[in-house]
Amino acid sequence: MKHRDELTLLQKIAAGDTAAFTVIYEHYGPPVCSFIKKYMRSQELSDDICQNVFIKIWEQREQLSEVTEFAAWAFTIAKRQCIDLLKRASREQTAMSMILSAYQGESSPSENKIHTSEYLQFIESVLNRMPPRTMEVFRLCRQQCKSYNEAAEELGITRDAIKKHMVRSMRILKESAEKELGVSFSLLLILLNS
Repeated sequence: MKHRDELTLLQKIAAGDTAAFTVIYEHYGPPVCSFIKKYMRSQELSDDICQNVFIKIWEQREQLSEVTEFAAWAFTIAKRQCIDLLKRASREQTAMSMILSAYQGESSPSENKIHTSEYLQFIESVLNRMPPRTMEVFRLCRQQCKSYNEAAEELGITRDAIKKHMVRSMRILKESAEKELGVSFSLLLILLNS
C-alpha cells in the first residue's frame, strides 16, 4: 500500500469511515497477528489480541489524522497489549494461587464437589442466555476443543465470525461472573479445576 493512499485512508477512518477501516484492517491484520503470535505463541490468543488492537485503533480513530507511520503505531499498540496481558496474567496467577491455596485449605472434598457443581450450573445458565450462534461457537471451541478453523468449517461461517462470537461469549461470561458471583472469570475457571 502506498504511503499516500494509506494517509488518505487514515484521514477517512478518523472521520468515521468504516469501509476505509476495513481496508486497513485487511491489509495490516495478518502481519499484526503474526507479530503478536511471536509473543503469545497461541494462534487463538493472538487472534483475540489482534482483534482487540483494531478495536482500540477504531476507538482512538480521531488520533489517526496525526499518525504518519500507521504500521509502527499499530505494532506499538499490539506490543503494549501483549505486555499488559502478560503482566496481568502474572499478577492474577500469583493472586489466584494465594486465594486457591486458602480456599483449598478451608474446604473439604465434598464442599469442593458442591461448589464445582454450582459453578458449572452457573456457567451453563450464562451460556443458555447467550445468542444461539454465540453459544454454539463457544461449545465447539471451548467444550469440544475445536480450532477456530474447524468450527468455521462445521458451521459454514468465516473464521472472523467465529472470533467475534468467542470474544462476545468470553465478555458475557466475564461480566456475569463479576456481577453475579463477585469473582473474576479467571478465578472461577481455576476453582473449577481445583
